[in-house]
Amino acid sequence: MAFTQYHNIVGSTEIEVELIGINDLSNKKIKSIHLNNIHASSAATISLYLYKPSTDSSAEETYYILYSYSLAAKTYLTLDNEFGLLNFNNNTYALFIEVGSSDTVEVLMGV
Repeated sequence: MAFTQYHNIVGSTEIEVELIGINDLSNKKIKSIHLNNIHASSAATISLYLYKPSTDSSAEETYYILYSYSLAAKTYLTLDNEFGLLNFNNNTYALFIEVGSSDTVEVLMGV
């Protein structure tokens, strides 16, 4: 999958989406992730996590940046790289988002 900075995720069609696949970033670094809940009246449930698939010598791994985070209607959350959370090893890990089945979330990633 090629890296795409902008995603519009509709939970009724895609609940779990790979935002950054393994080796997608090449020389780019993620500086921030901006999440918009564009629903007019309902909070969105968002999980954002790093995933490493299993290999012959290791089990799969999942590390949550956000877990079942409730983002109020018509609001946003910006994650920056202040604590280095977005500087993950893209040769090993992919970045996924999961939203509730009735949620609509926009994801914008700054590089």
